[in-house]
Formats: sequence, C-alpha cells, structure tokens
Amino acid sequence: MIKKIIINAADKTYRSKVTLFMACAACSLPFSPAIAAPASGETRTTINQSVVVTKNADLFFGDFVPGGSNSVFRLNPRNGNLNQRSGDAIAIGGTPTAASFTASGTPLLRVRISSGQNRIFIVRDGGTERMRVNRFRFDGRRNRSLNAAGEVTYRVGGQLRVGPNQMPGTYRGTFAVNIDYF
Repeated sequence: MIKKIIINAADKTYRSKVTLFMACAACSLPFSPAIAAPASGETRTTINQSVVVTKNADLFFGDFVPGGSNSVFRLNPRNGNLNQRSGDAIAIGGTPTAASFTASGTPLLRVRISSGQNRIFIVRDGGTERMRVNRFRFDGRRNRSLNAAGEVTYRVGGQLRVGPNQMPGTYRGTFAVNIDYF
C-alpha cells in the first residue's frame, strides 16, 4: 500500500524555524578553551656603567712660518708624523702630537668613536684671524672593544691649512669626539 505523504507549507516553516532555533542555541553555548597549562617566564636586564671619556693630549700641529700660498699639513694619528701636502709654508719645530682620548667603561664591551664635526676653525689669540682644521682621522678602527680593565685609547689626527701670509700668533680651537657603546 502506498501512503501519501503530504507536507504543507505550514509544516515546512515550522521545521525551518525549529532547525534555525537549534543552530542559534548551539552558537550561544559557552565554548571551553582547548586544554592549556599555565606557564611563566623571567625577564632580566643588565645596566652597564656609562662610557667615560678622558682627554690625554690635545691635537698640536707644531710651529710654522707662513708662505705666499695656502699650505696644507696633515698629522698622522698612527705615528704622529706631520706631512706637508701642499704650499710653501715651513714647519719649524714644536712637537706635533695627535690628540688622545681614553674611554673607560664595562670591560670587554664594544665602543665606537665618532667626530661631531667635519671641520673647525681655530682662531688667533687676541684676534679674529683663523685657520681651518679638517679631515679628523683616528689611529685605526672606529669600533673597538674595551680591554679587561675596561679601557681603550684612541688617537686623533687631522689636517691644518695655513693661509698665505698667515698672521703670527697662537691659534686655538675645540673639536669634539663621541665614544659610545654599540
């Protein structure tokens, strides 16, 4: 015997509403997290002492007699030699000396030296005349490690331009170096 199954529109709507209600109810159930275990971690840091920079010696080019043209002298920081690059001024004495700086800090850490200026002008005591000092150079690598005692020394040289018929006198100026951890 064949039975007829009759489904009317009202029944379909009812079933759809029941199915929709059950789906929404399932979505609103609280989810429990996956199995998790608590863990903890540590944090730490080391504070190192600041780098302290001590000047050991000033940059001194020596004594000169000016000529009739611009003259350029370069002081080598590695060996302290003064070399004339151009011009007709004459170096007549004094003891050319590279500047020297010692950095002190936490032993075995790395430091870097840099010069804050590309050039400076030194000015005659009691006057306004000046000479240019530029091309500051270091006696080796800029990046170095402090030794076991926490020190490293850098020497700094540069280049001096003596003008034609430069006014006699003592010329002074200041340049800066920075030494930092990196």
